[in-house]
Amino acid sequence: MIRRIPEDFRVEELTSSEFRAVLTPEWIPSHPFAAYTLDKISLATPDALGFIARDLGVPRTAVSSAGLKDRHAATAQTITVDSAAMRVRPPRFVEGQDWRLTRLGFVPRAADASVIAANRFTIVVRALDKRQSDEMLRRAALLLDSDGSLLFVNYFGDQRFGSARHGEGFVGRALIDGDFEKALRLAIGTPARKDSGQTRSLTRALATHWGHWETALASFGHMPERASIEALARGASFMEAFQALPKFTQEICVEAYQSHLWNAIARELADALANSTAQSAFEAEDIFGPLIFPRAAALTPAFREMAIPTPSPRSIMPECLSEIVAGILADEGVSLETLRIPGLSRPYFGGGDRPFVSRARHWTISEPSVDEFTLGVRANMACTVCFELPRGAYATVLLRALGQ
Repeated sequence: MIRRIPEDFRVEELTSSEFRAVLTPEWIPSHPFAAYTLDKISLATPDALGFIARDLGVPRTAVSSAGLKDRHAATAQTITVDSAAMRVRPPRFVEGQDWRLTRLGFVPRAADASVIAANRFTIVVRALDKRQSDEMLRRAALLLDSDGSLLFVNYFGDQRFGSARHGEGFVGRALIDGDFEKALRLAIGTPARKDSGQTRSLTRALATHWGHWETALASFGHMPERASIEALARGASFMEAFQALPKFTQEICVEAYQSHLWNAIARELADALANSTAQSAFEAEDIFGPLIFPRAAALTPAFREMAIPTPSPRSIMPECLSEIVAGILADEGVSLETLRIPGLSRPYFGGGDRPFVSRARHWTISEPSVDEFTLGVRANMACTVCFELPRGAYATVLLRALGQ
C-alpha cells in the first residue's frame, strides 16, 4: 500500500544546472520572472497555481510551473510568477492553506519542463508481510544494473490517463471520431470516485442534468470549465463547447490517448524482448492491460538507448516496431494518419520520442519495520524506498515493477 497518508509520498523537483546558472538574487530588467519553490500537500499543481494567482492578485496566466505534481503527496517544485503582472515587489514568502512559496530569485523566462533535471522520491510502502517485502527485494535485484540503478520500462503512469479512469473510454478517441458530445461528457460530465471539491460538483451536476444546461449551471459554481456549459446554454455546438474548455484540459485529453497507445507499444515490445531472451519478466495488472517489465539482463545496450515515438500523423516508427504498431492501431480502429481531430487545428496529436527504458538512480530501500497503521494484522510491516527519476518518468510505475 502506498499513500496511506500524503506524507508517505514525497517528491522533490531537482532543477537543472542551466536554470540555476541564470538565477539572480534580485530583479533586473532581463530577469522579470520571480522564481519560487512551491511546497504543497494534498493539492494538485493546477489548483495550487490558481490559489497563488488569487493571493498575489495576478492573472492565472502569469503563474507557471515546471511540472505537475501529485495531489495525494507532499511535494516541492519550481514555479515562476511574471513580476510585470504584480503591483508590488514579489514577496520572499507567501503562504496559503496547504501550500507555501519561498522565493529563489529571478529568471529570464517562465518555468517550463526544461527547468527539471530529475525528481527525488521518498515513499513509504505499508501493509507488507514478509513475503511481499522479500519479493520487492528480489525484483529490485533482478532490475539492478551494474551502476546500482534500477532499469524498468518507462510506461506512463495511471495518473496520466485522466477521464479514462472513469472506465468509459478515452476523450482523445472520441475526438478522432468527431464525437464532440461524447468527448465533452467524458472530459467534464462523467463522475469518478476520486473527484472532490468543485470537480465533484461539476461532474455530478452534468451527469444528472446533461442537456439541461441552465439547470446544470445552477448546480455548480464558477470554475474554468463553466464557460463550456455556458456556451451550450447559448446554443453553441458541442465542438465549440469543447473548444471553450481550458487549453490545458483539451491538451491532456489528447495526450492521455497518445500515452495509452505508447504504453501498448512498449508493452508488446517488452513482452517480445522477454520471450526472445528466455528471461522471464515481471507483470503488473492494469486496467488497460498488464505492464510487463523485463529483467535488466534482457535489456541489451540497443534497447536501453531506444526511444519509441509518440504516435502521431508525423511519427516515423522504427522498422523493428512496424508490426507491433500496426497491430495495436488496427485493434484501436485508427492509423497514424487518422490521429487528427476533424474540424480543429488545436489541440492536436503532436510528436516526440520517449525513452523505452528509464533508470531509477540512487536507489535505496530500508529494512522493514513495524507499520503503525496496521498494528495487530498479519501484513504489518513498512519500508521506505528512495530514488531519483528523470523528468517524465513515473515513480508509481517503478513501484508496480517492484510488485506494489
